Amino acid sequence: MYESRFLAQPSFDRLPGYPIAIGRIFDEPSHLIKGKRYPFHTYNFHFIVKGRGWLKTSTEMLILESGTGFLYSGDQAQNYGSDPDDPWEVWWIYFSGKGMREILGDKALDGDAWLFLYKDNEPLLAIIQELWELSGIQDSLLIPKLAALLYEITLHLLLYGSSLRTSKKRSMEQLIKSMAEYIRLNCSKRLTLSYLAEQSGISSFYFSRMFHEYIGLPPLEYLNLQRIELAKQMLLATSKPVKLIALEVGFSQSSYFIERFRLLQGVTPAVFREQYKYPD
Repeated sequence: MYESRFLAQPSFDRLPGYPIAIGRIFDEPSHLIKGKRYPFHTYNFHFIVKGRGWLKTSTEMLILESGTGFLYSGDQAQNYGSDPDDPWEVWWIYFSGKGMREILGDKALDGDAWLFLYKDNEPLLAIIQELWELSGIQDSLLIPKLAALLYEITLHLLLYGSSLRTSKKRSMEQLIKSMAEYIRLNCSKRLTLSYLAEQSGISSFYFSRMFHEYIGLPPLEYLNLQRIELAKQMLLATSKPVKLIALEVGFSQSSYFIERFRLLQGVTPAVFREQYKYPD
């Protein structure tokens, strides 16, 4: 079966991207697209939910299963289809926007499709489901929300997805960037170099070296930087004592926290709070 909904396009022309249509394909063993092209500055995502299918690039045929997907740019010839013996269930999103090429970066380069693995399927599919539900409501007040959902889906893939066809260097880059995001989100916890390396599946020495190469800072220096950023927010948003903030952002000693803060910000935490706090 084929289900689809098309959205009225907004007259506001400064959105980086906006969905044109969204749909679902299931129980269609003969589903096949062969050589189709769309206009420039248009794109389509496909997310395989169940079953199997295939996609043909300029050099190979790839089998796609649940948890995988692909992105085509409008100027690319599209060749893909369902496995007749195990028909796929697919969500697709057709969208446009002159700002999307910059957001997608090398994922939207001329040539072959970007094939990806998408982690944490349920959160991403929930966003897609919300886009589907809202697309059935014709209300101009939903334009910001619909544009935001498309951006959220795209960002989810760029941050947490990984390429199916990728070089070893690219795989390492994605691993390190995902670990940097993990550090940012968990900076207040006790994170050691050995623990981070263990989570990455590589040695502490190699993790530290690769992290420095891709992020520009050693892992623990990056960790302290994230803790300082969190502390800055707490200094301005709360009246908690500096010593308590130091402990809550992950520093075991307030003196070391003050030293690192002054090194990065040029002033102590107390002076920073006085300089930037909102007036009473």
